[in-house]
Amino acid sequence: MNNDPYYNFCLEEIRFYTEKINEIIKEGLKDPKKYYEESKSEWKKIYQMIPVMYMMNQIEDEKN
Repeated sequence: MNNDPYYNFCLEEIRFYTEKINEIIKEGLKDPKKYYEESKSEWKKIYQMIPVMYMMNQIEDEKN
């Protein structure tokens, strides 16, 4: 890897999105409806966790 953190960040982003594209090609196109529904379900869980993560962050800030 390069010593430039910005360059490395870009490489990590490329890697992440390339893997995501491959997942969509391999899994999503086999059953697009199922892939869509599973993706929406995953994002719903993530959105529901945001208030909990915020609260935990606030508690941690109060300790410091």
